[in-house]
Amino acid sequence: MRSVFPVVPLAALLFLFAVAAAHAFTGEGCGSGACTDCHSLTRDEAAKILGSTVDNVLSVGTSPVGGLWEVGVEKAGQRWPLYIDFSKEYVIAGQIIQLSTKKNLTGSRMMSMNRIDVSQIPLAGSIVVGKKDAIRRIVVFDDPNCPHCAKLHETAKGIVAGNPDVAFFVRPFPRNGDRPTYETALSIVCAGTAQALEDAFAGKPLPKGECGSKAVDETIQASNRFNLRSTPTMVFPDGRVVPGALEAGAILSLLKEEGAGEKAKPSAGKAEPKK
Repeated sequence: MRSVFPVVPLAALLFLFAVAAAHAFTGEGCGSGACTDCHSLTRDEAAKILGSTVDNVLSVGTSPVGGLWEVGVEKAGQRWPLYIDFSKEYVIAGQIIQLSTKKNLTGSRMMSMNRIDVSQIPLAGSIVVGKKDAIRRIVVFDDPNCPHCAKLHETAKGIVAGNPDVAFFVRPFPRNGDRPTYETALSIVCAGTAQALEDAFAGKPLPKGECGSKAVDETIQASNRFNLRSTPTMVFPDGRVVPGALEAGAILSLLKEEGAGEKAKPSAGKAEPKK
């Protein structure tokens, strides 16, 4: 059967379609300059577009992908980025992955937007893996009955062995609020040693905690305040909250992202921390 469309006219049609698509993407007059010279989006406009789907529009800026605005939003206390195209006709909720680095740019932005004020997490009574005076301190919320916490603990020991400027300040607490785990956490705090934490992970009995420490109660209060429900959860020096037992390379990479030469202590809150 003969083709309905001749080859040459079809090629011309495809060329015209490509040109039209390019103009639709960049907008009239944007080909020779920055697209933001022709396109703009205010927070009020973004709020009107998104309506009741979000509680608040926090910011508007260019996204890592051309032709899209990145809109920081908040809903039920959580913050994340959405994307609105330059035509203001489409909203995109999804992950932007940079192929060259395999980095999840949306996930990184979300962690940054949900940073907390690390100075509000008490460090007294922590089990320290590494040097107490280490410059880069990661606070870890652990449950003594959590196997993933035990895995992260071993990873932490390996990290501090090769990076003396990094330390992990472990806060044992019962993530489900049960009394037996509370007693185990108190025993660990009263012992004050990493060995006691490791014994708890191994299911070994510990001496009853009778030191009068309030550390476990303070950890529970902090976890409630910042809505930290899973264990392990790491809080990095710049306030980024990272759940899960990450591998050493991922943890060190996140530390490196804090910025060249920037080594914030837990008492130093970053921009827009959650209170």
